[in-house]
Amino acid sequence: MILSVQDREMLLAELNAEQRHYLSEQMVRSRRTVFANAMAREKGYHIPEHADPETIEVLLDDWLYTGYIDAGAVTPDLRCECGRPLRYQHHVTHKVTGEEKKFGIEHLKEHLGIDASIVTAIKQGFDAIDYELDEILIKLRSGWKPEPELLANLPASLPEEIRMHQKLGLPLLERHTRKLRQLRSEGLKPKILPPLPQGAPPSGTGTSRREEKEKEKVDDLFSWFEEPEEEPEQPGQQAEPVSAASAISVQSLPPYLQQKVESYVRDDVRSARVICELLIREHGASEARFATGKPMIYLPVCLYIERVFPDAKLERLYQDDRCYTV
Repeated sequence: MILSVQDREMLLAELNAEQRHYLSEQMVRSRRTVFANAMAREKGYHIPEHADPETIEVLLDDWLYTGYIDAGAVTPDLRCECGRPLRYQHHVTHKVTGEEKKFGIEHLKEHLGIDASIVTAIKQGFDAIDYELDEILIKLRSGWKPEPELLANLPASLPEEIRMHQKLGLPLLERHTRKLRQLRSEGLKPKILPPLPQGAPPSGTGTSRREEKEKEKVDDLFSWFEEPEEEPEQPGQQAEPVSAASAISVQSLPPYLQQKVESYVRDDVRSARVICELLIREHGASEARFATGKPMIYLPVCLYIERVFPDAKLERLYQDDRCYTV
C-alpha cells in the first residue's frame, strides 16, 4: 500500500458512483482470481496467467473466495473465526459442502489448513491489488494522461479491463501500458508462417476454401508452438526432428476426448488450457507438457474446438491461452 488509509478514502470519495462501483467490483474479482490461482497451483494445475476466476474455479473442489468487508478501521463488530476484531474480513465458501468461513488474512493458514507457501502467494497477490488501486488514485490526483500513440489504432483484441478504464475515465495501470505497447509491437511485425507438411500443396493450387481456412487456424496456433522438453535418446535410436505441422497430426485428439471437449465448451468452460487440465485430471488424457507447463494436447484441443464450433467467439488476449464463447 502506498497511500495512507485517510488519503485513499479521500481520493475514492472524489470518484463518481460508476467509477467507485467498478473499482470495488474489480477489487473483489481480483482477490477471487488470486485466491483461486493459488489454490489451483497447490493442486498441481498449470494455470494461464490471465485466466478469469470463473474459469479457474472449475478446477477446484474446496474453498472459493467470495468477497470481503472493509470496516474502515479495526472494530469488534467485524471478527475473525478466532474472535479477533478486524478491519478486513475475508469470506470463503466450500464448493462441495457450502460451509462458509470469515477470517482475517493473517489466520488464513489456520482456518483453511493450506500450505504456508500458498498463504504467502495469496497475501502477496492481495497486496499487489491494493498497490494497483493506489496507483490509479495517485494518477487521478496528478492529472495523468496516456501517451496518445498508445491509444491510436487499437486492436480488436484489446483486453476488456483496458476498455473499461477508457470508458470510465480511469487511468491505465503500468501493466496496461505494457500490454498496449506489446500489442502495437505485435501489430507491426510481419507474420512468419511455419513450413507446410511434406507433400502439402501451396496456397491457391487446388486447395478448397475449407482447407484454406483449416490451414489458417493451424498457422495461427503454430505461431505459439513450443518445443517439448527433450527426452534422453535410447541407445541406437536416431532422433528425428519434429515440425510443428507434423506434431499436430501425431497429437490427434481421441474420439472419447472429443466428446468431453464439446461438453465442456457447451457448459461454458471457455479456457482451452483449463479444458486440457480437466481432460488430464478427469479423463486420462496425456500428461505430457511443454517446458512452459502447457499441455501437449493444447493444440489439438484448440483445433478441435474451432472445427466443431466455427462460429465461436475467440478471445485471443494472451499467448498462453485461447478462450471461446459459444
